[in-house]
This record gives sequence, C-alpha cells and structure tokens, in this order.
Amino acid sequence: MLRGELELAARPGRDLAELTAAVRGAGAEAERLARLTDDLLLLARSDEDRFGLRLERTDIGALLRRGAELAGSRLAAAGVTGRVDVPPGTCADVDPDRILQAVDNLVGNALRFAPQGSVIVLAARAAGGDLEIEVSDDGPGFPVGFLPHAFERFARPDSGRSRDDGGAGLGLAIVRAIAVAHGGVAVVANKPGGGAVVTLRLPGVAGPA
Repeated sequence: MLRGELELAARPGRDLAELTAAVRGAGAEAERLARLTDDLLLLARSDEDRFGLRLERTDIGALLRRGAELAGSRLAAAGVTGRVDVPPGTCADVDPDRILQAVDNLVGNALRFAPQGSVIVLAARAAGGDLEIEVSDDGPGFPVGFLPHAFERFARPDSGRSRDDGGAGLGLAIVRAIAVAHGGVAVVANKPGGGAVVTLRLPGVAGPA
C-alpha cells in the first residue's frame, strides 16, 4: 500500500491536491507499518522473557484517567463516552507505561464495536490483594467462536460487526503479554447484558496508597 501511494505521487501530471493526498496516504501507511513493527518486536521480546518491566508504585485511578484522556479524541469522534471507575487510593506496583499501553489497546478494540451514545468503562479494583483492571463496552460482544482464540496473534473477530476492519490482530496478544510479564493473566468474556469485557488480573500487587 505504501509503495502504491508513492507510485501515485510520482506519476506525472499530478496536481497539488492529488500530490498532497498521496503524501498523506503514504505517511499514514508508514505510521501503520511502524506500529506493526513495534508490536511484533514487543511480542518477540515477550517470547524471550526480555520484556524489561519498570515497576513503580502507581495510582491506578490516575493512570486510567490518563488513558481515557489520551483516547478522548477517538471517543468523541465515535460518539462514545469514556468513564473511569476506580476506588480512591487504589495503587499497585506496575509498569505504568505498559499498563497504559494495554488499556489503550483495549479502548481501541472497544471503540470498533461500541455503538454511538454508549459508554466504555475503564475500571480497576483490589481483589484479595491482587489488582483487576477491566475495559468493557456495550457493543455486540465477542463472537462465541472467537473467545477461545482472542489472544492469538493476528486473530480478529468478524469485521462485519465493527465500524471498521480493525488492525493487524495483535492488540489483544500484546495485552496478554503485558499481563503475563506482570505475573498475571488476561481474560476475555461477554457481559450477561450484552457487550464485551477484558480483564487483566495482576497477582499480589494491589494495596492502599
């Protein structure tokens, strides 16, 4: 696709508007390829146990509010509201950058399915000394046949159920890799009343500020 955009830009007789559109298209494709490369590198490091977490005591509520803030423009464009639900004082020893990356991936996934006017909830809570972080939406939920394969690399649900065709199918694989690097797990499920929820369960790290 990038090569096609560049070939289009190089054709003789292109006017300024066509050249601008071709360059913008090439830039967007180059950015997509850079993200894909970064994702594959991250997963390769995870396979080799070289994730390199930097754990620090983190205010989880503030972290999820930051995640909602970063996704603000995408939420607004989709006509979806983001809500953060975290008890005050919930803190944990985590790598904040990696957790923020996982949450951003989950919000991006939810945005592909959440209907206009609905709410995507970023929630966290201490559970027996552990930490649970959840991102849920009110969309159609995961296809039942997709659930056992949700964290497989390049796995994607039926694109006909979403507002676009999604990404490369690495987002949930990265979410699980981040959870595993923290010594935890990631779980996907459908809510009884409709919608999807993905939970990161990180053992032995949650506690008061």
